[in-house]
Amino acid sequence: MKDLIKNIFKSSEKRKSILFLALFFFTTTVAKAQHLEWQNILNLLKKEANYFQGKEGFIQLGKSDFNLFSIEDITVNDSMISLSFWLSDRFENEQFKQLVKETVLLDSEPTIVSANIFYDYIFYFKNYSELQFLKLELEDKLPLTYHVLTIREDLRTGKQKRGEQEGKTNTIIIPVRAKNRGKIFKAIDAYQRLSTKPQLDYETWH
Repeated sequence: MKDLIKNIFKSSEKRKSILFLALFFFTTTVAKAQHLEWQNILNLLKKEANYFQGKEGFIQLGKSDFNLFSIEDITVNDSMISLSFWLSDRFENEQFKQLVKETVLLDSEPTIVSANIFYDYIFYFKNYSELQFLKLELEDKLPLTYHVLTIREDLRTGKQKRGEQEGKTNTIIIPVRAKNRGKIFKAIDAYQRLSTKPQLDYETWH
């Protein structure tokens, strides 16, 4: 009888070990796949960033002291998405121009709540239907660090005034080409299947 109990106990422990190993393997595999899908999104955004270097556009009238913007640099990598642009006045009424550098520090694989084209963004390009802005909304429970650097330059004297501000955000906005947005949304869908969907499946069956 004692031997039987020991065998049952050993069998139970063995099953637990197998289940633990299977769960560990599954979790590791999903995490790796999720990382690869996130990298795919970043790689697609990098291509858009390269295209938009140096591009110029307009600012909706009445929503800023300026009405022109010129993209100086866009950086997309594992740790951040950064956009630098100059603001100026096409009517030459403003005696200043201003450099703005917005940086969002990224988590390893953030939770995407929504992704869409921001049609009413304050910035827009002349070929509006072809060059657009992608807006990613992330989980607001874990906001990302957001840093803004501004350099305001007096066009008459050349003097500059520098300012910095830091806060939290759950929004990322980046320019994209309309012809490539299908690829980007497809990549986001693939990422969501490995991040949001498992949680929803768990909630469905529990």
